[in-house]
Amino acid sequence: MPDNGIFDALKKRIVLLEYEPGQVLREKDLIREFGVSRTPVREALIRLETEGLVRIVPNQGTFVTEISFQQLRDVFEIRSFLIRLTGQLAAARITAEELKQVRALIERMKKEKSAKTLMRLDSELHDRINRSTKNELLVRMLGMLRDQAVRIWKFSPAEDEYWSGLHAEFEDLAAALEQRDEETCGRLLENHQKRFIEYIRSRFSW
Repeated sequence: MPDNGIFDALKKRIVLLEYEPGQVLREKDLIREFGVSRTPVREALIRLETEGLVRIVPNQGTFVTEISFQQLRDVFEIRSFLIRLTGQLAAARITAEELKQVRALIERMKKEKSAKTLMRLDSELHDRINRSTKNELLVRMLGMLRDQAVRIWKFSPAEDEYWSGLHAEFEDLAAALEQRDEETCGRLLENHQKRFIEYIRSRFSW
């Protein structure tokens, strides 16, 4: 597997909670699983540490980082400044094919009941919209910030009412993207994040 493939695979497992916060990642196990030498595995773990998803402790091992509410507050503060810009750029630059992909993901979201799958679809939708900005630096920054925030959904029950409104929010956004309405797209993405922040605050008493 290419080096980036190892990094991407491990990152996905951490973000989607296949690896629990605090879990030990043993290099020997990863080397055996991916069929590579120690170097690419070590490089992937170092990249994950740079993004705040693992913690490497000399002579002890590599640990998936715990979920920190202080860190989440920091993430939301930064992301709040970027999310409106994302909507504006996406409205101006999204292609017909990208919009088709967004709508296909929304249709899948409307039919889905699993909280874990909805979490993944929400992440995919944001990724599609982020990439439609055609601004690679913005895409990388938003991706790193979202990876930090999405793990909090570990504590969200599948029947929680938060999930019921997700597809409607994205349908409104898709309509605004089709109209090339930059201001509305920016506002809808900003409101989408605000609803998530309020949901987290209500459940965990920030």
